[in-house]
Amino acid sequence: MGCVGSKKVTEVNKTPRKSENNINLTPATFLTKTKGKLSENYSVVKKLGSGAFADVQLCIYKPLNQQRAVKVIHKAGLHQQQMDQDYMLKEISILTSLDHPNILKCYEIFEDNWKFYVAMDFCAGGELFDKIIELKKFSEIQAAEIMSQLLSAIAYCHDKHVIHRDLKPENILLEERQDSLSIKVADFGSSCFLDTKKKLSGCFGSAYYVAPEVLIEEYNEKCDIWSAGVIMFILLTGKPPYNGRDEKAILEQVKNTPLQIDRRDLPNLSSEAVDLMQHLLIVSPKNRIAAKDALNHQWIKSYRERTGCVDLKASLSDLKSFTCSSKLKNAVHMFLATQAIANEELKVLKQDFMNLDKNGDGKVSRNELMEQYAKTMDEEEAKATVEKIMNEVDTNRSGDIDYTEFLTACMNYNSVNSRSNLETAFRLFDKDGSGDITVEEIKTVLGSGQFLDKRVWDEIIREVDQNGDGVIDLKEFLVLMTRKL
Repeated sequence: MGCVGSKKVTEVNKTPRKSENNINLTPATFLTKTKGKLSENYSVVKKLGSGAFADVQLCIYKPLNQQRAVKVIHKAGLHQQQMDQDYMLKEISILTSLDHPNILKCYEIFEDNWKFYVAMDFCAGGELFDKIIELKKFSEIQAAEIMSQLLSAIAYCHDKHVIHRDLKPENILLEERQDSLSIKVADFGSSCFLDTKKKLSGCFGSAYYVAPEVLIEEYNEKCDIWSAGVIMFILLTGKPPYNGRDEKAILEQVKNTPLQIDRRDLPNLSSEAVDLMQHLLIVSPKNRIAAKDALNHQWIKSYRERTGCVDLKASLSDLKSFTCSSKLKNAVHMFLATQAIANEELKVLKQDFMNLDKNGDGKVSRNELMEQYAKTMDEEEAKATVEKIMNEVDTNRSGDIDYTEFLTACMNYNSVNSRSNLETAFRLFDKDGSGDITVEEIKTVLGSGQFLDKRVWDEIIREVDQNGDGVIDLKEFLVLMTRKL
């Protein structure tokens, strides 16, 4: 931080559906914010890294025996722009508004008088920066794999009016230690929500990657595009874009002689790769390519077409057969989808989601589903199938299938419905530890500011409460979660 070949199908109507009887569920629904230090559910394994005002620790989350990274942020080092109006970390409100396979996930946050403790995904492969040091430079296929994921994450953020403002290889994490180049964008500490009618001010970013317009403090989301262009340049050339001896000299070059790509200087790269870099690194933000258009560039499209020919039969079948039979059961399954899917299964489902998401915007639309089902059905049957899927799977009524909604519908229920996982989910709702879940506790977890009829909450209890005492005990909860539809 700091200024350093398928059938043609008819388009399907995409009008979000609203119902006062529907509970709007997102991954943010299950984010817990607790006063006090990191809970005893976490045991610290080792320190992963540290900065001026934050440390990152590898921890074991004991209820699920799961590795998590915990970012410990010292409040004294926070800039006013990094806090929201409720004096909570803006990074948290931003992260919890995002649901994308290539963006780091936040599980819970603790706060004492001096620090925030943020529990997030642990990415065992470390920083992309270290991979660059190791490999020197990447092949075009390797670079396209990374850039396809990065641009998808950026396009998704920009669609949500979120600007990262500090994209660099140190803030891009590799999920695994092996040869996999599956990434997650991290460190949203400098990020903000953009008012599309205003320009941003405030100098955020890192010297090599900062866009020229940021240095004159009048910019918009296109600053992230410039950073992506610099990252692509480094991946493909193995060298930094500027030759300044120190940060001050580099910033002078960024401001006065910003990087410009000349095809003659890069004879070993394809014309498509050079063309995309040139579009990402246009000095004028107004003329610089948008992330969604960059995803449609031939260099990215060629990569996606090479890797997108996979069998989606299992996931398409799971989506088609998924039924939301109980509001509480579906909420618990979404909670488990955010926290308890085994890594090997998650890798397969993540790839299926990305292959269904043809345009790379981080969501699966009705039309993308139609394209798949129309391969094996006539148009009317495909339309009916897609409409059923949207009614059952699209729990936040956005008109698209979001990543966690997809995981909820397609995960292996025999695996996630283990006794220990379900007891962990029960404790999420049993806020006072009494051994029973009340209407008020369900409302606390699932309400998220939603103003729903009292009957909706009472109905959740009634459909599970077998002995009629007005609460849900663990036995009733386990019966709900393990009974067949």
